[in-house]
Amino acid sequence: MGEDSWRTLGREYVYQSPWCAFRVDDVELPGGAQIEYGVLESGGFAAVVPVTGGGDVVLVRQWRQPLGAFTLELPSGGVDAGEKPERAARRELFEETGYRAQGLEHLVSVHTSTGRSTEVCHLFRCAARRDERGPRPEPTEFIRVAELPFGEALQMVSEGGITDAATVLGLLWSAGGGAGTGGGLH
Repeated sequence: MGEDSWRTLGREYVYQSPWCAFRVDDVELPGGAQIEYGVLESGGFAAVVPVTGGGDVVLVRQWRQPLGAFTLELPSGGVDAGEKPERAARRELFEETGYRAQGLEHLVSVHTSTGRSTEVCHLFRCAARRDERGPRPEPTEFIRVAELPFGEALQMVSEGGITDAATVLGLLWSAGGGAGTGGGLH
């Protein structure tokens, strides 16, 4: 068997919800050994780097149960089945912050954790314009909007104050760290 001859022998779903599923695959490795491999399935999410006319980046502070802590992140949310990531990015920006996207630009789409998950993050950036009809968070979201000078947000990344991978990538890419636009997965 060659190194590219991994074979899935079986698959069992251990947990399923509208947002994700956890499955265990029975896998035969190229050498013939068999293992169980846990996979978190996700429809992916869209995140947006919204920048105000004054040069501030709009972030959200929210509780993250897996970490047992509050985080500072880009506005983001799940991409529904059949939904375009751009639409999800616009919806989540408004729902979470009360801002509307102007000139939404796709930055990159990346897998978030290739060894554990099918999840894809679609990153965008836009000019942000406040809409007085928002925000409208979901009942399960307890979010506080934080507007920071872009440079201060980058400083927080470099000092470890912002650790969410999508947020770090989005801020760095928007600051010129990306190799161009439209890259990543399609």
